[in-house]
Amino acid sequence: MSKEAQRRFAALDGLRGIAALMVFAIHVWIYQLPNTVVLRRDSWEKTLLFEGRVAFVMFFVLSGYLLYRAFARAALGQGKAVNVRSYLVRRAARIVPAYYVAILGTLALLWAAGDVPGRRLVDAAQLPLYFVFGQNYTPDTLLKLNAATWTLAVEVVFYLMLPVIGWLALRWCRGRVGRQALLLAGLAATGLAWNAVDYSAGWGPVASHSPPSFLPYFACGMLVALLVEWRRARGSAPLGTGASAALVGGAAAVLVLNGWWHATFAHDSVAMEVLADSGAALAFAAIIAALVLGTGTGVRWLGARPLAWMGEITYGFYLWHIPLLVCARGLGILPSGIVLGLAVLPVAIAFGAASWHWIEQPFMRRAARLPRGAAEASGLAGHGEPARVKAGRSLPATNYNG
Repeated sequence: MSKEAQRRFAALDGLRGIAALMVFAIHVWIYQLPNTVVLRRDSWEKTLLFEGRVAFVMFFVLSGYLLYRAFARAALGQGKAVNVRSYLVRRAARIVPAYYVAILGTLALLWAAGDVPGRRLVDAAQLPLYFVFGQNYTPDTLLKLNAATWTLAVEVVFYLMLPVIGWLALRWCRGRVGRQALLLAGLAATGLAWNAVDYSAGWGPVASHSPPSFLPYFACGMLVALLVEWRRARGSAPLGTGASAALVGGAAAVLVLNGWWHATFAHDSVAMEVLADSGAALAFAAIIAALVLGTGTGVRWLGARPLAWMGEITYGFYLWHIPLLVCARGLGILPSGIVLGLAVLPVAIAFGAASWHWIEQPFMRRAARLPRGAAEASGLAGHGEPARVKAGRSLPATNYNG
């Protein structure tokens, strides 16, 4: 791998790490409140913190970009079709073992926490839903036990949809970039239409946390993947400093406007419910494009080793941080507020690192031994991360989601 490619991958890891830390900061605020369900944004600081929730949007956009690249390349006639069997096995190896361990660990930590705000237990009969990523489909388990896992339930459905989308692109759009872009735009439109029907029919939180609602976010990343592969096929030169800086500057402006819009206007309006955080998704897509197509001007600092390392261990960090916060609060060993977060942060990082080194990497190495098509060599190794697991040996790469 060239140094330039390593720099770009490190910056994507850093972007992931920043998003994970933002999610952690929001949850520190929530899980030290007297009521962890009703959130009052009665100051500009709380409003600003709450609007940092768009970090989860970045995870979906990044997954769309990284995982669709091989499918986009094949549909453009620039590579072999993706080996679906090995793709699915690698997806499972990447997320399932660490997730199962974290679910069992969550049960132990919440049991130790005792009766404390934020301890959202479920009936034993409902636990099997978590082991098949089905917690989003009933109000009895949605955002319960470990609330962060709702995003994984969405990601898993996207993983299963992706080979179907790739097949459609290969059959209907082969060699035609415009038609493939139309297919991806149709995915985004489907998600917006789902949101509109959900709003008009009043389906409620289960529908709004279902995979169709987040298709626009994934589609934004997939469109960047298509653009990258199309420019690669044409031999296009990288974007210059000015274009890269413009993408980053425009993304920053859109993120600010998206936060201002959500903080200022009614949350039950049709526009708010239908578009949701589509603006943030476009902004993150622009940042990714600046990193992978251009110089990354304005965001090159994301590739700094501490941030990139944080991105590597993000998945385990994401899975464990809420149960650790609840347990620490329940045991009464820490004061509330920022001190709780400062104390739990290194522990959550340690759990994330342990998950990465002792669970995720070993299973990824095993899965990497499976045969794969040449088209998969740069985009399908991990949970929405660059492919860097080869020949039974792993170099750092990871994601959450989440």
